[in-house]
This record gives sequence, structure tokens and C-alpha cells, in this order.
Amino acid sequence: MLKDTINNELFRNPDFWRQSGELFLFEGHFFLRNFHFSSRNFLMPTQPYKLQEARVVLVKKGHAHYKFNLTDQHFEAGDLVVFLSDTLVEKEGISGDFEFDAFSFDATPGEPFIHLRLNEQTRPIVEQHMSLLWDIVHETPYPRDNVQLLTQSLMHYIRQHIGLRIVNRPLSRREDTVRRFLNLVSQYATQERNIPFYANQLCIEHHYLSTLIKQVSGKTAMQWINQTAIKEIKVWLAYSDENIAQISSRMHFSCPASLSKFFKRETGMTPMEYREMRPIDSER
Repeated sequence: MLKDTINNELFRNPDFWRQSGELFLFEGHFFLRNFHFSSRNFLMPTQPYKLQEARVVLVKKGHAHYKFNLTDQHFEAGDLVVFLSDTLVEKEGISGDFEFDAFSFDATPGEPFIHLRLNEQTRPIVEQHMSLLWDIVHETPYPRDNVQLLTQSLMHYIRQHIGLRIVNRPLSRREDTVRRFLNLVSQYATQERNIPFYANQLCIEHHYLSTLIKQVSGKTAMQWINQTAIKEIKVWLAYSDENIAQISSRMHFSCPASLSKFFKRETGMTPMEYREMRPIDSER
């Protein structure tokens, strides 16, 4: 798994972040309260990374532009976002005044990605849930049952308003199929790089899937699959010490030569040539 920079840093230096009064750590999860990005470079990684757990984020000030599972998302004050573990995250840009509340939790299987624009009726209720949860997690002994119930209550309230306050217009069936395809690609491209697999997951014919993806997104299904696989390979080459054989095994190629051939075809260079370029230095 690609390193979740935020999660790793919070749990590596818990005392420092606790002293700020903005962080509380509990049973492998975190809660950030009125948190700012300024002077926290670790929270602004340039490399893609995957989340280790589900998160709820309430944007309180400023705005941010991210990609989640290759899909562009713009967040601003009043937005509520829920995303799951294994979500591929790429930072595009953050305003200097970006401030938010956030907590991680164990999601129920099947939870969708949610992006809501809260209004004057829904925002106070969400903020009250977040404030109460912040107070409760500080109790001793840790009130596990109460935290779980309050999290469930918030998620239930959010689900009730998905169809009422969803950001942008509702997706058509075709657009929703593309969205689900991209989510599957983000989840499985490290091991499945053939269109029939994704068509079977979506219960549609693979020729129709190929046509649909091209018409709606402007890219072919294989371009999305290969692009995602290449992105992950590049991250492992740039940000890990694993050799080509290890990366090949991780990416479910039959042998290192197969990975090298695939990488050369898609990028015009070998994996070692890419690694020697040290893109980690130029991207930071």
C-alpha cells in the first residue's frame, strides 16, 4: 500500500500534535479539530497515497482541489466529504486558509464516496455531531460504544441527505457506470489489467463498457487501467527502496521483464531509467 502520509505522521509524533489542542488519537483512529494546513508540510504530500481508513471531513474555511481515485474534486467551506480506505489521493492545490474538522473510522462495507454541499439547515446538525464527538472521545475510560453510536448517527444523517444536497447535478446512469468503473480501477489495477474483469464486476458486456468509457470520459478503458497501474509503479519506484522484482510481484506481473516491457511501452523509458531520474526531488 502506498504510504498514507497524514496517518503516519500523526501517529509518529502524537505528543506534538496533542499539545496543539487540535488532535486526539483513540484506538488507532484520529480526530482533527479546527485544523489548519499552514506550516504542516507533511499534510501536503506531492506524491499520491492511499488512505488506511475511512474518513469524514467537514471543510470550515478555504478551499482545496484533490483527485480521489483519479476523479477531480473541489472542496470549499460548508462541504462534507466521506471517503473510504484504499482511496487513492492526489493533492492538486490548497488555499492558505484551508481549515477543517476530520476523523477516521471503520466504515461499513459498501459505503459510497460522499461529497455534500451543506446548507443552513444541515450544516449546524453536522457541526453539532462533530463537536459532541470531539467532547466524547476525551472521556476516561474511552467510551467506545458511545463513539460508535454517534458515528453511526452522523453517517445515517448524511445518507438521508445524499439525494437532497449532493454537489453538482445527479449523475446519469452512464456517468454513474463510469464513476463505478474508475473506483474499481483504483482498487484493482494493481492486479487486474483486462476489460472483461471490470465488465463482469459491473455486470455489463465488455464491448459496451469500452464504448461507454470512451464516449463519456474521452479515454479508453485500457488507458484508464494502464494509467492507474503506471501511476502506482511510478510511486513505488520514486518513494520506496523495493527492487523491480519486488514491485513486479506487488503489481501481479508474471515476471520483472513483463513489468519492464509494460512500463517502457507506456512511458518510453525503463523502470530503472525512471528511478534514476529521482522524480521525488523535482516534485516536492
